[in-house]
Amino acid sequence: MSIDNSNPEYSSHAKAFSESLAKKYKLGNYESAIQDSIKAIGLYPDDGFAYGRRGYIKNQIGDYLGAVQDCNKALDLNPDDAFSYFTRGIAKRALGDYGGAMKDFLKAVELDWNMVKKYFNRDFARNILGDKKHTHAINKGNYISEI
Repeated sequence: MSIDNSNPEYSSHAKAFSESLAKKYKLGNYESAIQDSIKAIGLYPDDGFAYGRRGYIKNQIGDYLGAVQDCNKALDLNPDDAFSYFTRGIAKRALGDYGGAMKDFLKAVELDWNMVKKYFNRDFARNILGDKKHTHAINKGNYISEI
């Protein structure tokens, strides 16, 4: 089954879950945001976007293996999703798979340099401001700019 993103029913449900997930994520309510992504996946199991975003949230709570698994699924469904490569790279780096992380970061850069640059710059600013918890792109001196 493939998802027809032009279907108005899909679009309205996906938008509702996406907005709810974003609000909950911004409030730090990661578990509830994950529940929203589970609901979205239940409705649209072939929607790689939902898996990739859930993987991103799993990185935030330290579930790096779960993040890798979700990003693998997202990339199976959408092999050109730079965000999922980037997210999986962060998880692999946290798990000590530096070679795998480098490959994922390089692929993310190849697919969408502007997306990677945006997250790196955001995390750089967070690091300067002292927000060490959310600086995934540059934590522990593993700079993406070294790629």
